[in-house]
Amino acid sequence: MLSLAVLAALLAIASASLAGEAPAMRFQFPSSRGLAMDHLRSRSSPILSARAKPAPKPKSPIEVAGSAIGGALAASKNFWIAAVAGGFAGTCMFPVDTAKVRMQACAQSEQAIAAAARTYRSTFQTMGKVAADEGFLSLYKGLLPVIIGSAPEMAVQVAAYEWARDEIAAKFKKSKLDADVLFAAGCFSGLAHCLASNPMEVLKIRGQVLGAAGGGIVGAIKEIGIPGLYKGVIACWARDIPFSAIYFPTYAITKNKLEEKGVNGFASAMGAGLVAGVVAAAPTTPCDVVKTRLQNPKVGGTVYKGALDCISQMMVKEGPSSFFTGVVPRVGRVAPYLALSLTSYELIKTGVSIVEAKHKAGTLFPKKADAKGKKGKK
Repeated sequence: MLSLAVLAALLAIASASLAGEAPAMRFQFPSSRGLAMDHLRSRSSPILSARAKPAPKPKSPIEVAGSAIGGALAASKNFWIAAVAGGFAGTCMFPVDTAKVRMQACAQSEQAIAAAARTYRSTFQTMGKVAADEGFLSLYKGLLPVIIGSAPEMAVQVAAYEWARDEIAAKFKKSKLDADVLFAAGCFSGLAHCLASNPMEVLKIRGQVLGAAGGGIVGAIKEIGIPGLYKGVIACWARDIPFSAIYFPTYAITKNKLEEKGVNGFASAMGAGLVAGVVAAAPTTPCDVVKTRLQNPKVGGTVYKGALDCISQMMVKEGPSSFFTGVVPRVGRVAPYLALSLTSYELIKTGVSIVEAKHKAGTLFPKKADAKGKKGKK
């Protein structure tokens, strides 16, 4: 998980530094190198010697480290904004995600039972049953990996998209709103997103399916190993690449249309997020079902050798409808989740920009009138 978080941070830092204003160079080179060369200086130019500044005092290791950390934090602004937005949205929608996973795992272990007679049949029925049988907090089993993973997951997804969009638009001299630019950026975002999200998905599903028996994060990693964290990664890519390729263009175009009609920023971001979530989540549900079955840790039901074997057996034994198990809670979770996360992201980003602008202008903390001056006037 640490390596994934580092990967996500690096991608987000790159995106933030490219998207933001270029930082001023710490070491300024002289405009004319001749002035710095003693053998070219004229003896009749004492002014140059008088104006020469002493060499700066070398910084201590603590100052150097502090400067480096401060620069990294400033450059990774988008990463931290995305982390807060993703964690907030993920926590809000987690019970719905638990219902989706339980329904998909139940369909795998209870294939011989009619859908109407299975343990988990619908979103609210599943949530109610889990809360009644195992306690309300059981709806949040597996949340910790999501909170930990939401930072790199959301940051990678958004930052990779913004970086790819800006780079593609600049290289091919196109608008950032061109459909082909948005589509290509979405594909890249989905590819990068899966690197951070798959381990989180594996750990999350263990908690959601096994409950307390799933153990903690450390215990799960010891049991399944590092390779186990990438179980079902092909199905994850098959889900995330087309999802992002559909979602981000739909979101950008819809938001732009709403803003052109005079809808305010918050409403346009939320509305575009909901529309894009529904449009992208529904058709990619079959890949999500296959991914969940491959990552399902519960003993029982059919065991699959891989994504293609899973697809083949599901089609033969259960029919095409089995690929859309849990489509309602998936759409009901993904659409509000991304609407909340992207809206929060844009609102926080706007707020930070305002604060930065006021800070540069010196108006963030207005100076109070001199108290002594006031007393003198009285």
